[in-house]
Amino acid sequence: MSEFVELADKRVLIIEDQKAFQVMLKGLLLNLGAKEVEAKRTGEAGIAAYVRKPFDVMLVDYNLGRGKNGRQVLEELKHRGVLKEDTIFFIITGDNTRPMVLSALELQPDDYLTKPFSHRVLRSRIARAYKRRMWLKDVFKSLYNGDYTACIDACQRHIDSQSRYATYCQKLQIELFNKTQQLEQAEAAIKRVLEDGVQPWIQLKLAETRLLQQRPKDALEIAEAVLKKMPNAIEAQDIKTRCYLLLDNPEEALESARQSINMAPFSISRQTQLAHIARDNGDYEIAKQAMNNVLQIARTSVFRNVQHLCNYLRAILDAAEHADTRQKVAKYQTEATMELQRSRYDENIVYSELPFETLESILVSRIDAFNGRLREAQQLLNKAVGDELSQKKPVPTELLADVIIVLLDLGEFEKANELAIAADDGHNIDSYTKKLLTERRELARKTENAFRDVHQKGIRLYEQHNYKEALSVFREALQLAPLNSGAALNYIQTAVSYCQNTGKVELEFLRKECANCFKTLQGLPLSDTHKQRYEYLLEQTATLGLR
Repeated sequence: MSEFVELADKRVLIIEDQKAFQVMLKGLLLNLGAKEVEAKRTGEAGIAAYVRKPFDVMLVDYNLGRGKNGRQVLEELKHRGVLKEDTIFFIITGDNTRPMVLSALELQPDDYLTKPFSHRVLRSRIARAYKRRMWLKDVFKSLYNGDYTACIDACQRHIDSQSRYATYCQKLQIELFNKTQQLEQAEAAIKRVLEDGVQPWIQLKLAETRLLQQRPKDALEIAEAVLKKMPNAIEAQDIKTRCYLLLDNPEEALESARQSINMAPFSISRQTQLAHIARDNGDYEIAKQAMNNVLQIARTSVFRNVQHLCNYLRAILDAAEHADTRQKVAKYQTEATMELQRSRYDENIVYSELPFETLESILVSRIDAFNGRLREAQQLLNKAVGDELSQKKPVPTELLADVIIVLLDLGEFEKANELAIAADDGHNIDSYTKKLLTERRELARKTENAFRDVHQKGIRLYEQHNYKEALSVFREALQLAPLNSGAALNYIQTAVSYCQNTGKVELEFLRKECANCFKTLQGLPLSDTHKQRYEYLLEQTATLGLR
C-alpha cells in the first residue's frame, strides 16, 4: 500500500473553534489534494454534520470552548454507534500535559497531533492511520458492530498471517476474551505472546486477566511492575485500585483511585468510582468533589443526565449529615442550596422531564427534616409528590432515594418501605445512591422497629378496649415517629372511643393532643382507606367536643 493517501476522493471534517487555525489546517489539506473539506466550530455542529453524511477523515481539536470537547465528540459518535469503521479520527491539541494527553488517548483515536505540526507530519500521520484502518477493516467492522466473536476470529487471521498489525490484534483479542469472560482463552493467548518475550502491554493484559480470575494479589504485583516501567499506564493504576477493593483494603484503594484521577481526570466512571471509595472511607468531602466532577464532565457529554446533578446535591447533603460540627453542617447546607439555585437553568434540568420545582421541594425538604423542621419537610414533600404517594403512582426515579429518606425522617416507615421495595426491584437507581439509601435505612431500622413494637402494642390494647393505656402507648409511638399518619389516626380514634366510654374524662388534654394529630394529617394526601377514617373521625371529634 502506498505511503501516500489520495485525499481527492475523501471527505474531510475539521472541528476547530479558532478560525485562524481552522483556515491554516484547511489550507494544508487542500495542498495535500483534498477536494471536499468542511469545517465546524463546535463539537455539536461537527457531530450533526457527521451524522448527516459520514466523513472519511476527522481532525478534531480537543479544546472547543464551552461545548463538547474533542474527546466527547469521539465518545458520542462511538456511544451512538454512528462512527463508521473506515473513518479515521485525529485529536489535535496545543496542550501536551499528561492529564490532557492520557484523557484524550483513553478513547483510542487513530492518532494524536500536538500543535504546531508540519505539512509533512500531517501527511504521514494520515497515511499511517488510513493504512491501518484499511488493513484491519474486517476487525474494525465486527468490533463496531459489537460482534465480538467475529472480531476475535478476524484478529486471529491477522495473527496467523503475521500481519504488520499482528501485535495490535493480539492485544485486542485478549481484551475481547476478557470482556466476554473467556478467561482460559485469554490466558492461553497471553502465554503465546510471552513466548516471544515480556513486554509491558502483555503484562498489563495478564494483570487484567488475573484480576478477572479473582487473583488480586497476583494482579496487583504485575500492575505495580508495569507502573515502574510505564508510570503513565493509567490502565495499570486502575487495576491497582480494583485489586485493593477486592483485597478489602479501602485506604489503599482510595489512594490508588486518587492517583488515577491525577493521571487522567476526565472520566465519568473513574470519578464515580472515586466517590464510591471515598464515601466507604468516610471521606465525604472527596466523595462530594468527585460527584461535582462527574456533573461538570457530563454536562456537555452524551452522558448528560439530571441524575448527575441529583447525585452531586445528594453528596453535599450526605456530607452535611456526617459533619462533626454545626458550622460544617451549615456550610454544606448552604452549598447545596446555592447549587440548587444555580441549577435552575442547568442543561441537565432544561433537557429533562424532571421539573426544577419538584427537585427543589424534595431537596429543601431533606434539609428541613435533617434540621428537625418536620412539618415544613412534610409540606414540601406533599407539594412535590403528595399525589404519587397517596395514589401509589411512580415517584420520579431521580428523586426516589431522597423521598424515601424524608419519609424515614418523618417516621412514615410503611410508605418508605413500599418505595424502597420498588427501588430494589428496579434497575434505574445508580449504585452510589443505592449504597447511600441502604445506609440510611439501616440507621432508621432501630427507631422503626421500636415504633412498630409500640404501635402494635397500642393496637392490641385498643382491641382489648383498654383505651386509656392505648392512648399512652400511641403517644409513645408518636414520640418515636411524630408525623406518622397511621399513628395519628389511631390516637384520634382511641381518644374518640375513650370519650364515648368514660363520659369525656380529660377532655381538655385530649382535645389538645387530637389537635396536634389533625395538624399532622391536614393537607396530607391520604390513601382511600385513611381518607375515609379521617372524614369519620372529623365528624366524631366534632360531636364529642374533641376539636
